[in-house]
Amino acid sequence: MKINNHISPLQHNDWLIAFLLFAFLASFYFAVSSGITSSNDGSHYALIRTMVGNKTFALMQFDNYGEGNDIAITEDGTLYSDRPPGTAIVGTIFYTVSSWFPEFPHPLPSRHDAENPRLIYVMLLPSLFGAGTVVLLYFFLRQLSIPTAAAMTTSIFFAIGTIHWKYSSVLFSHALSSFLIMLSLYLAVNIIHDNRNLIILRFILGFTLGFSVLTEYSNFIIVIIIALLLLISIKTFTLKSIATAITPFIAGGLLPAMFLAFYNYSNFGSPFTLSYTYALNYPWAGDFRSTFDFPLLSGLKAMLYWGQGGGWCGETCTNQGVFLLSPILLLALPGFWPYVRQAQWISGLTAFIFIIYLIFFSKHHTAHGFTADGRYLAPFLTLLAIPMGFTIKSIFAYSHRLTQSILFLGMYGLFYISVRNIFIHIGYSYNYHLNLAMLDKTAVAPANWNYLFNQVFRNINNLPLLWLILILFLSLWLIVREFIKRKF
Repeated sequence: MKINNHISPLQHNDWLIAFLLFAFLASFYFAVSSGITSSNDGSHYALIRTMVGNKTFALMQFDNYGEGNDIAITEDGTLYSDRPPGTAIVGTIFYTVSSWFPEFPHPLPSRHDAENPRLIYVMLLPSLFGAGTVVLLYFFLRQLSIPTAAAMTTSIFFAIGTIHWKYSSVLFSHALSSFLIMLSLYLAVNIIHDNRNLIILRFILGFTLGFSVLTEYSNFIIVIIIALLLLISIKTFTLKSIATAITPFIAGGLLPAMFLAFYNYSNFGSPFTLSYTYALNYPWAGDFRSTFDFPLLSGLKAMLYWGQGGGWCGETCTNQGVFLLSPILLLALPGFWPYVRQAQWISGLTAFIFIIYLIFFSKHHTAHGFTADGRYLAPFLTLLAIPMGFTIKSIFAYSHRLTQSILFLGMYGLFYISVRNIFIHIGYSYNYHLNLAMLDKTAVAPANWNYLFNQVFRNINNLPLLWLILILFLSLWLIVREFIKRKF
């Protein structure tokens, strides 16, 4: 089957803009980090510490990081993390290589292990992958012929106007998952568009998708969708063409799949038994039917606007929906039609994936994620940012100046409200202590701004060392690139 949409090549200045975006956003997200904030990221971190320190998956002396909540307990009383292991696997790399670098001068105000100088390097994981997701979004928009200014604006709006900001500053699984999902889509679109059989890219795509499941189990759905897409994109159905298209993809995916099977078998006695089966405080999480038992219409309302969910939150579990918390994403709605006209099958793919996951998580027993922000949908919000880019492109190109000015006011107004919402949401989150009652009644008193800033940007004093590390890696990359150009 022939699938074709025009894909524009990236320009030289796109790489410079991508680096500037990455450096700015990695710094921005890192400045907000406050270490381990809750039992969720504590469980990920406990698995990191025990894999590095004990060479085992059992949490042992680190089980207190899970705060007696996000842990799995087997019949023999052994405690494990109930989180998927992908985030911790990548985290062990950050933790291990941190010994090669100097200590950051200012410890994090972490709930756990605050005195450990390696913790702050682990907190680079969400910041770097969160920034990487935005760079991939920018590349995706540019390849869809979105002009540079509109693509940059869209990327910034998404980066700090949605919960992507929050989850790029904490060690939950969503920042890594967002990056893997966006990388998978970017690779899939470029592989299908390219007429050559790029075996290495198909292998990387398979590995990326496989590792995304290792990071968040629910990502198995997108694996099926993209695998089917690769099949129907084959021009001639012969044994050789099918093998060439699918074999490297399967081979790449088998590596993380085999590790997950080993992890499950080692800890829970079967390669097909997930950690949620033994979740201590969430017995419903081990069964698909009890996990996805919430009324669909009520769940959709909660995920998109406002509503309640299951579980126990000390009181009613409410959720701030996507468009209520980030009204800037409303710009995706008028942008969908020009997106369809520009890229029919790509728009169909991204819309289908988003709708599937919206329905999927709306049925979830605790769609609010105990954070009141529908965070399970966070890795897929880039799929709304893409049509948003087409709306912003249209506003930038509007010829009637008065109408364009009104549209700009509306656009930046929605962005301001979104940033305000996310800022306050972070300030009210675990391990942040924003209290608006502490503000002076004088509206713009400098002390008010200082208080607000310091309550959210809790790690800003460590940015100079991060910048030195980024400059070091940029220099190494330029040296290697120049060497390769001269030799090959």
